[in-house]
Amino acid sequence: MLSPAEAGALAVRLAPVLLFVAAMSVVVNLAAAAGAFDAVAGWARRRSWGGMSAPTAAWCQIVVLALVSTVFLSLDTTAILVTPLAVALARRGGLSLWAAALAVIWIANIGSLLLPVSNLTNLLAAGSGVFAGPTAYLTAAWRPALVAAGVAVAASWIAYRWSARTHDDEAVATQPDPASTVVDRRLRASLITLGVLLPLLATPFPYWISATLAAAILVVVTVRAGGTGATQSPAIRWASLIPWGSLAFVTVLCAVAAIAHTAGALDAMADALGSRQDSTAGLLAIAGVGAATSNVVNNIPAFLALEHGVDTPGGMLALLVGVNAGPIIIPWASLATLLWHDQLRRSGASVSWRSFIAAGCVLAPVAVVLPVLAIG
Repeated sequence: MLSPAEAGALAVRLAPVLLFVAAMSVVVNLAAAAGAFDAVAGWARRRSWGGMSAPTAAWCQIVVLALVSTVFLSLDTTAILVTPLAVALARRGGLSLWAAALAVIWIANIGSLLLPVSNLTNLLAAGSGVFAGPTAYLTAAWRPALVAAGVAVAASWIAYRWSARTHDDEAVATQPDPASTVVDRRLRASLITLGVLLPLLATPFPYWISATLAAAILVVVTVRAGGTGATQSPAIRWASLIPWGSLAFVTVLCAVAAIAHTAGALDAMADALGSRQDSTAGLLAIAGVGAATSNVVNNIPAFLALEHGVDTPGGMLALLVGVNAGPIIIPWASLATLLWHDQLRRSGASVSWRSFIAAGCVLAPVAVVLPVLAIG
């Protein structure tokens, strides 16, 4: 139903981010199998945090890691990289896994507005011609981005305090740091690779190339070490390093959105959005449509479907607020949420979808409305 040119254009837009997600999944899962996140969590726990209790210190560490990762490395990196680290920190600090997990995914989604690299939708918006360049994007986005990040942190704090009072059974007792052990080749290689990769992702060097090279390095190290875990059954375990189902699901939804746009099924909605860009009420409507559509079909295809209806910086930012901060209700509304849940499962933790949806229904309206009101 798409012409070869249209199908090729969609593939060009999606291929880098899908390859990046696949490569980062390999890096993170091999690093986790080598014990890298347990080592980092142990190091963080031994640092002094001004006399804070262990759970509060763990919460602060998770929030700082999630904010820095989301802003400079993208929300998908946060979902893949910070989730297993947050689980390790929560277990060592006696913090509720429920509160730790929600802090990661809320900050990843809601706080992903500041820089183009923070979210794929931002990259698409920055390259749409509405903004003169990255500097123009940052100038327009910094106020709503700071408000959105503040909402995410405040919501995470409320979840932490609430879980401390009512979910004591979900908290894990503080565990003593294990005795020092010999650092094997895989652990050392994982820590060095992560230490080089993360700053590199914040540079203009293509992010998907950096992640792919890092994945290749860890695969070679793991194979040469004759490792355990991921290498016990190559036909099954190696394939499971990548969340194929999540990537295929999002790809199909993006193709459906492109087909709907080509067929003209979204023209009426786009025209309605275009006429509402000159008032606060109109911007709230644009953000609301973006959030609602994201929670139905996923935020990436929602943006691709609706971006044709906005042509001003204010309208584009309102749409970004909707598709970035709004998809925190339905599990498939954001690729980051799917990746986050996959990493929780791999780490032996879980958050019920019922509690995720209930909390999202309360938080989403606030997370969308307040940043839109901050658009200049």
